[in-house]
Amino acid sequence: MTGEASALLTAHKRSGDFLQFLPWLLDDLYGDREHLYLFLDNCSIHHTKAVQVFFAERRDRVSVIWNACYTPNLNLIERFWGHLKRSAIHNYYFKTVDKLEQAILDAILTLNRQPNHPLRLNLNTLQELRIAA
Repeated sequence: MTGEASALLTAHKRSGDFLQFLPWLLDDLYGDREHLYLFLDNCSIHHTKAVQVFFAERRDRVSVIWNACYTPNLNLIERFWGHLKRSAIHNYYFKTVDKLEQAILDAILTLNRQPNHPLRLNLNTLQELRIAA
């Protein structure tokens, strides 16, 4: 609803990384909000027992809305990543991670300068892109 996306950039998709991301999202980034609604896809790391326990212990603070299986077309972030790949990084060679990071940030800023663009996105990250690479 805010048009913001938050991310933890990691080398692998692991449940432990997702569990590191969630307290940052709930407490640090949106600690002032009474209740959060998270729209999640059905990636296996979102369904581990540890993640289920995390959400169960915080059900008064967070509600999860699950995307239907095999429907990436309903997930706006999939369209955003596709646009980002086409506009910023597809068929480009970046000599350094810093140059790759700058290309990604420039693409996000370009979208955010267009108030009516359907893929407008404010990206918050737990760490700098170069740390994750």
